[in-house]
Amino acid sequence: MNKKILQSKKEFGKKVKTGYFEGWYFKHQKGDTVLALIPGQSVDENGGKHPFLQIIWNEDSYFIEFEEEDYLADKRQGRVMVGNNVFSRRGVRLNIRSNEVAIEGTIGYGPLSPIRYPIMGPFQLVPFMECSHEVISMVHFLQGRVRINGKVLDFNGGKGYIEGDKGSSFPTDYLWLQCNQFREAAAVMVSIANIPFLGRSFQGCICVVHYQGKEYRFATYSGVKVVRKRETAVVLKQGNYCLEIFISNQRKSGDARFSHKLPAPDQGNMSRFIEEAHMVKGRFILYQKETLIFDLTSRHVSFEYVEG
Repeated sequence: MNKKILQSKKEFGKKVKTGYFEGWYFKHQKGDTVLALIPGQSVDENGGKHPFLQIIWNEDSYFIEFEEEDYLADKRQGRVMVGNNVFSRRGVRLNIRSNEVAIEGTIGYGPLSPIRYPIMGPFQLVPFMECSHEVISMVHFLQGRVRINGKVLDFNGGKGYIEGDKGSSFPTDYLWLQCNQFREAAAVMVSIANIPFLGRSFQGCICVVHYQGKEYRFATYSGVKVVRKRETAVVLKQGNYCLEIFISNQRKSGDARFSHKLPAPDQGNMSRFIEEAHMVKGRFILYQKETLIFDLTSRHVSFEYVEG
């Protein structure tokens, strides 16, 4: 593993957070090939900082730890550096050689597709949320190649997605799914989670749909009703709109679906494990009253379902 010091992260007048994590999710996909990268940092209860990089692809996943001085997050510029690896809104540059994995290459991004306003809505102003979420780009085109353990992954013409999380822990109970691989210009992100709040808890929902240049938003702060939340189905109703999602959990011979167990934050420590699946088949249906807006299927859904 490369331990080269790029630049020490300086804290000017800031109180060091403890029991805290931050991470960004850069997903790259072309056809049946997926490469997801999660650079981030956890801060334990004693203030110890633990930078990391998670690498997820079809064949395996890796969790690589770095020294504190190897991590720099410039949030104003939207850039994160972990060791010799750079992650930004223009693309990623990778250079890792460890006992587990060797990966190098560059993937450039075309114009990003941000959402109209922050996905957390008014909850982004609440300082003690267990986990705050951001959506940076629903879809953007890719250019470049990566070599991982001697195998070349070609992402030219593929599609990417970027989001981020920060807080103390992932929710104990949640569903998350994302897909931007459809036969039409569409992209979907959904998260439904149990949210601790002021000594109690509630079921929170955030969802964004981009379809043919228009954005549809379903969220707790907009009055969404979660009619159904199961491992195989999600139904959301808000105003005159209804979004139905059906997920297939059946694996067939020759299916490209894969899943890996990934470390996840619990009170700032990456001590929990969740399972993330890719290449999942899903059907997405959106109505406005009785009018069908779209009925789309994809076998390129990324999916997490965690029961508390």
